[in-house]
Amino acid sequence: MRLRSLIVAVLSAFLGLMAAANAFAADKRFYDSQGRYQGRQDASGRYYDSQGRYQGKVDANGRYYDSRGRYQGRQDGNGRYYDSQGRYQGKQDVRGRYYDSQGRYQGRRDANGRYYDSQGRYQGRDK
Repeated sequence: MRLRSLIVAVLSAFLGLMAAANAFAADKRFYDSQGRYQGRQDASGRYYDSQGRYQGKVDANGRYYDSRGRYQGRQDGNGRYYDSQGRYQGKQDVRGRYYDSQGRYQGRRDANGRYYDSQGRYQGRDK
């Protein structure tokens, strides 16, 4: 019985460490065009600025909330953004390109997490 308890304790500790490592690895970090750290999004969708202050969150349904919990808008399953009043604001297509509510191209995010404006100028990255 002691051996079984020891094995369970060791496995629990190992799995706990793995879960903690995976949670840390799941954080998305943001950097500006000069490579300066701007903040992060954790695995639960919470955003923090570069000083570690909570800025808001996005839930599993694509709804955005500010740091005080007030609803700010949402992104639907087709990449369309709506503000808190339900007005269409623009969209992101499957290739990472952003368009405003009038359909004008605003920029893109490439497969490596780099952001470019509508003129192709590098704006920053996430990773």
